[in-house]
Amino acid sequence: ETTPVVEETDNKKFNELNEIENIKTDEKNSSHDFLQLHDEINQLRNVIESQTEIISWNKLLNKNKNSRKILQKLSTSGFGFDLSKSLLDDAKAIKDYQIAWAKIQNRLERYIKITKHNAIDEGGVIALVGPTGVGKTTTIAKIASQYAIKNKSDDIVLISTDHYRIGAHEQISIYGNILNAPVVAAYNKAELDKVLRLSKDKGLVLIDTVGFSQRDKRVNEIIDTLSELSVDVSTYLVLSANSQLCVQKEIINNYKPKFLNGAIITKIDEATQIGGALTCLIQQELPIAFETNGQRVPEDICRAKESNLINTALKLGEEFGNIDSIHSTELYSEILENV
Repeated sequence: ETTPVVEETDNKKFNELNEIENIKTDEKNSSHDFLQLHDEINQLRNVIESQTEIISWNKLLNKNKNSRKILQKLSTSGFGFDLSKSLLDDAKAIKDYQIAWAKIQNRLERYIKITKHNAIDEGGVIALVGPTGVGKTTTIAKIASQYAIKNKSDDIVLISTDHYRIGAHEQISIYGNILNAPVVAAYNKAELDKVLRLSKDKGLVLIDTVGFSQRDKRVNEIIDTLSELSVDVSTYLVLSANSQLCVQKEIINNYKPKFLNGAIITKIDEATQIGGALTCLIQQELPIAFETNGQRVPEDICRAKESNLINTALKLGEEFGNIDSIHSTELYSEILENV
């Protein structure tokens, strides 16, 4: 007598489950339709924004030409947006373009800091750090060669700490043989401390460190080792001029600017912009020691100079800069809104 009731109950539950499954299916289909619609709207928005940017840019061509021209010049040279905006604040009220630009260029030169210490002239204990491929070993050879020209080559010691890269020790040994300067391997803090103590009477000691990606945790090991040595070491970050601004920022931050004594900008001859590197160094107030612009040893290195760096940045901007280099129109509009 109870069987029909049980069957009826089971059927009811079965129907309810079916209804729930149907609702889930409908929701799934609706969700799929919504995502598809969302993608189509985004595609349409991108097309509209692209067209709007072109229209806005054309409007800017006829609005406050001095400010637009200044921003365009800074942008095509690779200088960052925040720095460009700050520079314009001081000059946007000046009606004469030449006067306004001269003021900005002068301010840029004042922003750049140069290290007081010159290893080529004064020697010292110097360590070069930075990512792989930026030219640390070649830069060490250039500094050592320039120092040897002015002093004695037997007053130099080259130290290699790179036991990761194949041929690293051999590469620096070639330069040591040419200079008739000893090259010593030191693969941990104890060995490095020992070599530095034995080299205390030498005029110039150069430490070639391992090149790791700025995201590699072993970067901290290099920093800790150098900061805990019994001898004071001047540490310079080697930056390749041809890296993007965002990459430069990440490198400087991960190599800890407060730990560094300065920077060396390399591969300027390979760059289309160096404003990005200069922007990062200005923002971190990190002084520049040297700049290099080629592979020749010892010729292609010189003491950093504010006016030379700015002139090089502007020259590269004029030669290689294009509309694709310019900060987005929205950012330009933000700057020029109240000019």
